[in-house]
Amino acid sequence: MYDVMYNCFFNKKSFFSLFFILIFLNVFSQNLNKKINDNPKFLKLIELSKNANNEYFKSNYFSIQIYSGAYKEADSIMNFVKEKYTNDSIYFFFETPNYKVHLGKYKSKIEAQKSLREVSKVFKSAFILKPNTKT
Repeated sequence: MYDVMYNCFFNKKSFFSLFFILIFLNVFSQNLNKKINDNPKFLKLIELSKNANNEYFKSNYFSIQIYSGAYKEADSIMNFVKEKYTNDSIYFFFETPNYKVHLGKYKSKIEAQKSLREVSKVFKSAFILKPNTKT
């Protein structure tokens, strides 16, 4: 008698448990028909964010200064750097009274430090600087 009642109770209990689990899954599940990307306000917000990040990066980046000095040496170093570091951007410019060679535009100082480790093996006096800072 006890076994019959226990089995009957257990079957009812498992049935109700399964029933409530299925209801909760249906009630609390996410609706897959909604897409955030379809909202024009969201797309405009993403575009504004991209533009703001680009403007920030134009004025806040890190670079490695490889050389500062006379034109002939700066030109020869520039040619050497172009051959050795083909994936990085290289800048050659005049800032009174020296010509300067800069390597790379890095978003973070950590990226610049990683590149500086490799560059400093060849150019011992290379260092990281942050040009165009607006304070």
